[in-house]
Amino acid sequence: MPSYRLQLLIEPKDLEVVRASQQRITLAKPVSNESPNVVWLSIDPFQSTEVQWDEEYGVYASTTAVQEGASITKLSETGVPAQDGSYYTFTPGATFTGPFAGQGVARGSYGAQNDMPYSQYPVLTFGLTQSALINQKPAERKPISATPVLATQFANMTPFSNVFIWLQSQFASETIITRITGRTAKAKFGGGVNDIALKYDASLGMFVPSAVQGKAVKETDVVELSMPLIA
Repeated sequence: MPSYRLQLLIEPKDLEVVRASQQRITLAKPVSNESPNVVWLSIDPFQSTEVQWDEEYGVYASTTAVQEGASITKLSETGVPAQDGSYYTFTPGATFTGPFAGQGVARGSYGAQNDMPYSQYPVLTFGLTQSALINQKPAERKPISATPVLATQFANMTPFSNVFIWLQSQFASETIITRITGRTAKAKFGGGVNDIALKYDASLGMFVPSAVQGKAVKETDVVELSMPLIA
């Protein structure tokens, strides 16, 4: 499995403003869609923040409803790493069994079959988890996605290696969001890109590539910037 590293830098004078405003560095990853719907990591900002992770995932089940601001409480989860190209069955005993082949789950994707009886739980939330090291401190098996799945139905989940980064003060880790508001950077890992460094640009209110060949830039082929407030 690939291993990735993201370094986020903030100048001391800017860090004072960010911390005084109680803003936190926020990371999210998309699963099966272009936009993420769960805050993966909410991080207390420092001058230098390093996040490292492996492309390994787990599958979880929860009774938390998929709605804005809900904090995910995991009911049960598989071991890590879960087997991609396979599916896991969530049983009436509230545990996962598997992995099993079939159900059209492709390599790089993970499946979940909801066999919890409708009479007990008409719908449950399923998603993927991923661990990380934040400045060498473990953040274990944090949810990165949330999908409602009716009893007897199936979820097919495909994680992407892109990471969305922005500042906000509203949501903690493991929180469901309906959309990302404000300015974001999307770091595009994979395809030989394993290490990306970004620096906070106070004039733009977002993280941007720190340098490419010694020259400061606003966007590169490995970092996409979203600035919705700019015409």
